[in-house]
Amino acid sequence: MKNMKGLTLLRISLITLSTLFAVLLHSCKPESNTAPTAIFTIAPAFGSVDSTFTFDASGVSDVEDPVANLQVRWDWESDSVFDTEFSTTKIIKHKFSAGGTINITVEVKDTKGKTGRYTDFVRVLWNNRPPKAALSVSPKSGFLQDIFKIDASASSDAEDKVADLMVRFDFEGDGTWDTEYSKTKIVNHQYSAAGSYKVTVMVKDNGGSTDTESYSLTVAPTNMPPEVPKDPSPTDKAVKSSTLGILTWTCVDPDRDSLKYDIYFGVDPNPPKVASDQSGALYECLPLEYSTQYYWKVVARDPYAHEVSSQVWSFTTNTPIYPLSTFVDRRDGQVYKSVTINDRIWMAQNLNIGTMINPSNGTPNDGNQVDNGKAEKYCYKNDPANCAIYGGLYQWNEAMAYGTVEGGAGICPDGWHLPTDAEWHDLILFLDPKDAEAQAGTQLALGGLSGFQALFSGYIIFAERKYYDLSDAGYFWSSTVNPNAELSHLALIRSIYRGKPAFQQDTSQKLNGLPVRCVKDY
Repeated sequence: MKNMKGLTLLRISLITLSTLFAVLLHSCKPESNTAPTAIFTIAPAFGSVDSTFTFDASGVSDVEDPVANLQVRWDWESDSVFDTEFSTTKIIKHKFSAGGTINITVEVKDTKGKTGRYTDFVRVLWNNRPPKAALSVSPKSGFLQDIFKIDASASSDAEDKVADLMVRFDFEGDGTWDTEYSKTKIVNHQYSAAGSYKVTVMVKDNGGSTDTESYSLTVAPTNMPPEVPKDPSPTDKAVKSSTLGILTWTCVDPDRDSLKYDIYFGVDPNPPKVASDQSGALYECLPLEYSTQYYWKVVARDPYAHEVSSQVWSFTTNTPIYPLSTFVDRRDGQVYKSVTINDRIWMAQNLNIGTMINPSNGTPNDGNQVDNGKAEKYCYKNDPANCAIYGGLYQWNEAMAYGTVEGGAGICPDGWHLPTDAEWHDLILFLDPKDAEAQAGTQLALGGLSGFQALFSGYIIFAERKYYDLSDAGYFWSSTVNPNAELSHLALIRSIYRGKPAFQQDTSQKLNGLPVRCVKDY
């Protein structure tokens, strides 16, 4: 009996455990989540583009979530691109810009992220709005030779694409349409008689609505050629002209057309063309030679292919006060001009030796000129042609050939050296004992009578990797460091500015790139 009781208790315990295990197992299973049901109503059931429709998704439902917690969003074209964000707001208003049978989709989302969609349609009557005509004419006015471009491509329509709009043109504005309706929005037209015309376009959309736009156009008689260029400067057969070489002239066009010029210039009586299609009646030559006769002429051209030529003019440049000579730099065979002033022989051209390098960041040595046993230079705007005219631009250390002795040879040819600030001062004082720096630039600048021909060759600010002042200013290194010990990163230079008489002392960062003029050793 005792054993039977024990067996009975064991059997009940096992049954209890199995029941509890089933309950626990069931409680560990994730709760199921059904997708919400989407639905909405539309009021009114149909309308026009002027109607405001109310879309009501209050009828959405979900087994697990209350309606208030469900979120909805709307796609007004049923193109799978939803036009609103999810929101618990179930009622929304919307107007349509175009008519037709339009499908609308609502998507509802429950709190666990499951969604449902519903699509319905609404009929929107098409209230066709007329197109908007636009018209431009180019040129805005002209002559009988002109072919006018008449352009209605900026026309528009609220419902139709521009490409589908039809246009027709009345070129004279006389009420007679000169073209049939076409989708071509741009046409060309040439008039046979001078006069004032009211050019008109009519634009028609797919619904048959139209709009017109007009443009008042003046067509003058035949365009006239420009007059022959005249009033040359330097004047014809002038003598003692500046070596600066600035040519000017006047040319009048009776129709006030914009003119282009070809310039012919050189030492040949039949000069070659040196510039084409230039705007403006001014041409700046390269530095000219002293005591030389030059020939030049100008050909003027208007937009109508009228072309007129001046006669060939001539002028002779002046003669320098101080004697000129030449010498050869045996390192590369270049021939340089020199001038003797106050028994000192100066280069009358900027030094141009070395291999051009690019100063940009990321280039070898980050664009710096370095002590590598070969001369390096910058050319203005990284154009070798500028070095050929204005010489190279050198950092101070490169100009000094990485020496520090004031008056050392530096990068100069054998038997020459980089001038000291004192030597620059002596040159200036000799040329103008009274005013010195303040006025000496008049004689030293390109076009002056000293023969020195200081070029307005610009420079490079290395920290910016930018070039400045070509044709506006000239700068020249000295081998003298700023005497203020705190400013020893600066070197003394000489500067001259176009149109100003001074040839003044200045300073520059040694990293900047400046021209070099050398002076011959005693």
